[in-house]
Amino acid sequence: MRKSVGWCAVGMTALLGLGVASRAWSAVLLDDNFDGETVPAGGWVMNDTSFTNFIVSAGSVDLLTGGNPFGLVGSGTNSSGNFVDLDGSTFAGGTLQTKATYSFNAGDTVTLSIDVGGNQRSGTDGLFAGFSFVGSPSIGSFSTSGLGAPVQPPNMLMGMTSLASTDPFQVLTISFVAQSAGGLTAFVGTDSADNMGPLLDRVTLSDLAADVPEPQAWMLMIVGFGGLGALLRRRRLAVA
Repeated sequence: MRKSVGWCAVGMTALLGLGVASRAWSAVLLDDNFDGETVPAGGWVMNDTSFTNFIVSAGSVDLLTGGNPFGLVGSGTNSSGNFVDLDGSTFAGGTLQTKATYSFNAGDTVTLSIDVGGNQRSGTDGLFAGFSFVGSPSIGSFSTSGLGAPVQPPNMLMGMTSLASTDPFQVLTISFVAQSAGGLTAFVGTDSADNMGPLLDRVTLSDLAADVPEPQAWMLMIVGFGGLGALLRRRRLAVA
């Protein structure tokens, strides 16, 4: 009888432990600082549309690198690398949107981070960033850091702010928790229309998945069910 009680205790411990022994995994879906793009010796590409990971879905953007003729510099962590002027050379502020569509599952936390600074010339520019959804997935909680209160146009989630020309590079984020599976593209752009837009130096998209049981928890659960099964078999034999 003591052995049966012991198996029962193991089973209960395993089942209780399963509720607390969990972990989450995170995947970086996209991390692009534009350094993989080709910039000619002049230091810039006017109205560039040849990005590896993005399309220009509206307006125009310029691709620049250190030593460009305008004296513009990228982020302090990448001041000699490539970066994007989100208001190209057509007097129409541009929007970069990911070429790929990324999937997510219910319970995932998806985050878009952008490293962006002021135009380094004059004035103030509007900036927006967010997600465009495939279909109509259910979105739970959402938040931003540095992008104002999120808004939800049809099949979208986005944040907006403004940057003065002297604002240093900073990392702004927008994220949401999915209540159902779906797909998305990410975007960042400006409403500037004077050929001097915010400067974008990095875009990162990540997916923090819902908690999953640790391997140790699965082992405890298997052992626990085995113990409970043995206890039931002993009871049936005793009754017989």
